[in-house]
Amino acid sequence: MHDPPRGERPESFDERLQAARDRAGLDGQGDSEAGESGVASPWGLGLRAGLEVASALAVGVGIGLALDWWLATRPLFLVVFLFLGGAAGVLNVYRLMLGRGTRKPNADRRK
Repeated sequence: MHDPPRGERPESFDERLQAARDRAGLDGQGDSEAGESGVASPWGLGLRAGLEVASALAVGVGIGLALDWWLATRPLFLVVFLFLGGAAGVLNVYRLMLGRGTRKPNADRRK
């Protein structure tokens, strides 16, 4: 990677970021999750929502099983962390759906 001499460098972070994006060819491309219309496909959105819930449940069950094994308890922590993982998964899907209607894919976030 070639860095310009110290005197030729742009001063602000935004200018350096824009120069790096131009070199990498990232400008002009839409959001990787969005299609040509700027809206995520229903299949992609459903798959992401399902993975959010499944991964949160898997982490909760894993933590619960590990704590039960370590403390030699019956499925006490498994049940507790199963519910906590399910709640975390639902919260993640809620955040996903909430952000879908309020944010545009190429919106300027510096405002």
